[in-house]
Amino acid sequence: MYQIVSRKKMFAVLISFFLLVSTVAFTTFGQTVPTGIDHNEIKIPIIMYHGLCKDSNRRNEYMISPEYFEQDLKYIADQGYTAIFLSELIDYFEKGTPLPDKPIILTFDDGYYNNYVYAYPLLQKYKIKAVISPIGITADNAENEQYRSPLWSQCKWSELKEMQDSGLVEIQNHTYNLHKLSSSAKGVSAMQGESTQEYKERLSHDLLTFNAKMKTELGTTPLAFVYPFGVKSTDTEQIIRSLGFKAILDCENKMNIITSKDDLYHLHRFLRPDNLNASDFFSKYES
Repeated sequence: MYQIVSRKKMFAVLISFFLLVSTVAFTTFGQTVPTGIDHNEIKIPIIMYHGLCKDSNRRNEYMISPEYFEQDLKYIADQGYTAIFLSELIDYFEKGTPLPDKPIILTFDDGYYNNYVYAYPLLQKYKIKAVISPIGITADNAENEQYRSPLWSQCKWSELKEMQDSGLVEIQNHTYNLHKLSSSAKGVSAMQGESTQEYKERLSHDLLTFNAKMKTELGTTPLAFVYPFGVKSTDTEQIIRSLGFKAILDCENKMNIITSKDDLYHLHRFLRPDNLNASDFFSKYES
């Protein structure tokens, strides 16, 4: 009788221990791998705009008509796409936050004043989100401009804040003052003869200057970085990662097939030119 009771007690103890371990394991791992993350691949197009221009003589692959942009917004809505922020894509992989069935991301580089004058009212009209990545120093300089034109002016920080606070625009980092083409360096690439440490310090100083300025002016900190001209050096990505950025956008005309958080550091974008209507442009990557 004693042996039978002991075995029953031992079995009960083992069951209790197993349940305890299972509960602890689920709780612990549940904190780092949220429910809902299944690591299925995500197919998501990212569209790259720069500016909108009403003067047909000044339009090119970087400056398109406001009419084409409105066509794009109508097409997106009609085809069942949902425009999301980069932060939402990041949250899917980090927190398991669900994404819509047909996500798309619309991005504007450089922070032109025409984004505020032409694009922003259309985003409001159609209630569609977009990401704007301004150059920090040009936003500073815009504060002192006496005459401003949608053709060449840049957004002020106050205009960027207004758009951000609407809930329709997200602001990301496009360098504070490295958006340049010079003989010494192109964009964020390393300068000739620059040591790895010197390059890291120079790049880090610029990107963190932008972050600090954005925190002061907008009350937010960027999560993503956008390569000027799409160029980089061997150590660029690692430096940007080390600064806490969660995503990097390049200028390659490719569809994004994302399977893990690492893929967020190689996000590609389709450049939207001015010589195609919305249907013809979007059908290039939908087929």
